[in-house]
Amino acid sequence: MISSPEELSDQLDPFTNDVVVKSQVDVGGRGKAGGVIIAPKTDAVNAATRLFSHPIKGLLPKAILVEEKLPIEHEYYVSITIDRTTRQPMILFAETGGGVDIEETARTRPEALRRAGFSSLLSDVPGYLMRQILGTAPKALGPVINNLYKAFCGSDALLAEINPPS
Repeated sequence: MISSPEELSDQLDPFTNDVVVKSQVDVGGRGKAGGVIIAPKTDAVNAATRLFSHPIKGLLPKAILVEEKLPIEHEYYVSITIDRTTRQPMILFAETGGGVDIEETARTRPEALRRAGFSSLLSDVPGYLMRQILGTAPKALGPVINNLYKAFCGSDALLAEINPPS
């Protein structure tokens, strides 16, 4: 995580090849809005410089996250939000499509999204719900979802979402 492009020069050594440079703004749709750049390690500082001056939905980033680009075989989508009807946590999980077009997936293929609500009094997602949510997805995603739930609760969030790879 950097707060200026100059900070990045000293932190590039651990990276091997391509990096993913991500604008840290509190809005969705960063990728579609040009807030995520995949760049060779040698161009990472230039990519960060561009992102620091690139507003997304009117917001300029105060920080940029730089990560090594990994070979991803499959991307999933998981979010935790509050179900307005029950006022309880609701997990949404998709085995296809990732998060970039999740709204489109929900509109055109609602069966591709699995949903599960549960009591906010629980500190972890119950095992039976985790099995229902994951279906045929790798069981190793269970702890990732529980960690997302803990972050969701710990930050008093209304929405937490990630695209865990496998």
